[in-house]
Amino acid sequence: MKNPISPLISEEWDSLWLLLRNGDKKGLEGLYKASSGELFQYGMTMVANGDFIEDCIHDVFVDLWKYHKSLPKAENVKVYIFKSLSYKIYRESKKLSKWRMEEVSEVHDDRFSVESMESVLIGVQREKTLQLKLAAALQKLPLRQKEVIQYLFFENFSYEEVSKMMGINLRSVYTLAWKAVSSLKKFIVSLFLAVYLGGG
Repeated sequence: MKNPISPLISEEWDSLWLLLRNGDKKGLEGLYKASSGELFQYGMTMVANGDFIEDCIHDVFVDLWKYHKSLPKAENVKVYIFKSLSYKIYRESKKLSKWRMEEVSEVHDDRFSVESMESVLIGVQREKTLQLKLAAALQKLPLRQKEVIQYLFFENFSYEEVSKMMGINLRSVYTLAWKAVSSLKKFIVSLFLAVYLGGG
């Protein structure tokens, strides 16, 4: 996906969305140019298959145009588009029988454990070598856990936004994030030492 990411302010997203809903292809094209790069990067963290992700993104925008007359007035356009891609990936992955959805189970209160790791993960993003190692570790996580981590720590969505995007309650978001952090526990410790004690 070669399209550069074009950051838009909320009003610009809303304006393009309105054009799309009114049947103006400029709205569709503008939304594609603004989000396709980010969508591709996000999709690749879920399924490491470039052709598959590009097809899913293409299908999302085809559907947006096909059903533009019935599109809602989105509270957050970017969240709506990411959510659409998420659903598309799940549906297509299920058809191909390549991935299994992970059921969310109840665990002890986990909010503190998850949020205490945010600064570590954010710090990792500044170091290219560590970033590559983290990406490799994340690939080993179940699909739903990878999605939560990607949304929260790399796309900077709030827990409430992730809840809406994934169609699950807020506690389930924390549960999935806690599971992911727990799975990465040993790796997280080494990252913490590298970020905070490695210096340089």
